[in-house]
Amino acid sequence: MSANQYDVVVIGSGASGLTCATVAQQKGLRCLLVEKAGQLGGTTAYSGGGVWIAGNPHMHQSGASDSRADAKAYLSAVLGNHYDELLIEAFLDSGPEMVSYMEENTQVRFFSIPLSDYRPEFPGAKLGRTMLTQEYDGRALGGWLRKLRLPLPGYVAFGSMQTDPQHLAKLKQAFRSWEGFRFSAGRFAAFLRDLVQYGRGANLANGNALVGRLLRSALDAGVEIWPASPAVRLLHDDAQGVAGVVVRRPDGSEVEIAASKGVVLASGGFGSNQAMVEQFMPMPGVHTAISPESNTGDGLAMGQAAGGTLPEPNPDNGIWSPVSLVRDRSGKLRSIFPHFGPDRGKPGTIIVAPDGKRFANEASPYQDFTNVMHRLGIGTAWLVFDHRMLRNYGVGVALPAPLPYKKHIRSGYLKVADSIGELAARIGVDRAALKATVEEFNRHARNGKDPAFNRGGNIYDNAQGDFEHRPNPNLAPVEVGPFYAVEIHPGNVSSLYGFSTTADAQVMNRDRQPIPGLYAVGLDQNSLMKGFYPGGGSSLGPGMTFAYRAALHMAGQTG
Repeated sequence: MSANQYDVVVIGSGASGLTCATVAQQKGLRCLLVEKAGQLGGTTAYSGGGVWIAGNPHMHQSGASDSRADAKAYLSAVLGNHYDELLIEAFLDSGPEMVSYMEENTQVRFFSIPLSDYRPEFPGAKLGRTMLTQEYDGRALGGWLRKLRLPLPGYVAFGSMQTDPQHLAKLKQAFRSWEGFRFSAGRFAAFLRDLVQYGRGANLANGNALVGRLLRSALDAGVEIWPASPAVRLLHDDAQGVAGVVVRRPDGSEVEIAASKGVVLASGGFGSNQAMVEQFMPMPGVHTAISPESNTGDGLAMGQAAGGTLPEPNPDNGIWSPVSLVRDRSGKLRSIFPHFGPDRGKPGTIIVAPDGKRFANEASPYQDFTNVMHRLGIGTAWLVFDHRMLRNYGVGVALPAPLPYKKHIRSGYLKVADSIGELAARIGVDRAALKATVEEFNRHARNGKDPAFNRGGNIYDNAQGDFEHRPNPNLAPVEVGPFYAVEIHPGNVSSLYGFSTTADAQVMNRDRQPIPGLYAVGLDQNSLMKGFYPGGGSSLGPGMTFAYRAALHMAGQTG
């Protein structure tokens, strides 16, 4: 086989692309993975790295058990008439199998967290279907560590120091207990060592840990990886299907790559393609994209040119989250922070619209909360909190004590005032309305109640709060000055609209027949959940599962 002939070419280096490439290579197929960006990891590297798998083998860690009947009942309740039985059955069949395979044959190691499904009131809802990835020592990647995309600011300290939820509590005790101090000092010393050697922290957590473990596994299996090498077009004809891809190398040259078993589209969707955002997402004028800039729908464009079809748009074509914009003192945008929930849902916060009034349960799932913003046409809102809340828990990129926060006041990210009335003036909200809102909220919060939106009324809300705070983990009055506000907007974390596929991720044509040699996984495959979000990791879980199925199909082991 010549240098430009492979069995499989995977386009994209997020969790789905890396999973597919690794499994395909392990099953005896020669695999090339190409990535448009100079950094690897795609949206996964930015993310919390949650992987939602019903019946996963780690659920016992959360004291939970599962059954296929419960999983189907829950997904049926969430999806309603958008339930795709063929694909759901494939997902339930292969999800736990994928987890076991990856843990037995790769560096990937998961653990379950006691997070409830996002609709705990629905039949079949469970704890523990969401898994995270064990932290990983990125030094095992050698020089590849420098090519791993960093997490979003706010999910790291000092630019690149990472930790996962299992260890965060120890870091917060750095100056409160000997154990916390010893742990934190060790972490910081290791961070400084790695900063000198690699230019970044090497302890990987959350989405970075998942990508790091998958990248090491792909390299160990023998996958060839080309960063900064975008796929330009597919090699195809109507009779034979897809036979390869043209790739642009870093020097600008274009090379034809033959793929005898298949080309896999895993390019990350279109979250940063403004024209497609305007076509498929609500409130495009105010929506802010968190996706990597390279996620511009290239896979969808190439796949459509080869005959692939997009289904009817989903009820939601993206993962939504309220976001805040992080600027420097000159006003230049530096980063975007997604407020997924752990700050919004903590005691001592409220979120108000420009009229100074609350409009939703602040602790609700990010998809739901942002959909309320869509429905009400709220393009700007304010996350309001007090000093106690800020130092106990942190908000956005302003991390909790003992880490410093005043630079975020100087940059304008944190608006601050000594009273609620003064804060209202700072943020342009009606003074009387905001004062009345805070007074009403505080009156009930002291007793752990929220008659307006029932915040803290279910186990999902509670997981976003502080279980040590009583009587309600999510509620405390906003009363300890100074007072702060962070401006938030609706944002898209990624697109969720892609190709119609078979149960083995084969892209289908307009006659709903599979196109030979063409697969789509991750955000290039249409959302299994049709844009609904049953639990944390409802994108990565199906993405990795169908990537696994695609690899087996190309290797002739399914179908």
